[in-house]
Amino acid sequence: MTDAVLRFHPDGPPGKGMKRWEEMDPAELMSGEPVQNGHTYHEIEAEGYLAGVWDCTAFVDHMGDYSVDEYMYLLEGTLIMRMPGGEEIHLKAGDAFVIPKGLKCQWEQPSYIKKFFMILDGPVPEEGCNPSLTRITVPDVSGGGMAAGSVVTERVDFANAAGNMQVRQSAHAANAIPSLQVSAHQLIQVLEGSLTLTSDADEETFAAGDTAYLMQGSTVGWSTTNGTRLLTSSYCSPT
Repeated sequence: MTDAVLRFHPDGPPGKGMKRWEEMDPAELMSGEPVQNGHTYHEIEAEGYLAGVWDCTAFVDHMGDYSVDEYMYLLEGTLIMRMPGGEEIHLKAGDAFVIPKGLKCQWEQPSYIKKFFMILDGPVPEEGCNPSLTRITVPDVSGGGMAAGSVVTERVDFANAAGNMQVRQSAHAANAIPSLQVSAHQLIQVLEGSLTLTSDADEETFAAGDTAYLMQGSTVGWSTTNGTRLLTSSYCSPT
């Protein structure tokens, strides 16, 4: 894959859509016969990394350790995440959330859902320790406390144990940044305002509700309108 800038579509790439994915192992399920479809926009198989769009019918799995670091932006449907102590986290369309690898939890999906995702199945260092690793992180995307300053205000909501995956929010003034090398693969949800990304191949503008993806190592120029807010999940590949 060589495209510097991609647009993630909720139904997969125009003209291609999504494909049926393999069935889930019934031994991992408490209930349901889920049918899942998806499209992987970017994958680095050797690093256990992929990003794309996924949908699925209802199911409930068993309480257990989550197998990957995963960022998700819920496009349709509702979801309940249950914790071993009885806590329930209720999620709906428009919510973003992150589950760290190894966290014990249970996925309860009462009906059809669709999501964008970024997954990393990498090694977890024993010395990794931060509050993000002991909870399901649900960033507050309402904009509270994120008013743009003269250029940009940033807040990190999640960092994985290895330190190579983050979820952060940023608020921007009207600003244009010349072409710079992208330091990590980035899945960007435009919450407010607009973001224009320029590469050698193209220039594309992403409005509120749109989702952009940047390839690490590519050279891209940025332009934002005043009051633009972005929610970004990023993975810094060692290669």
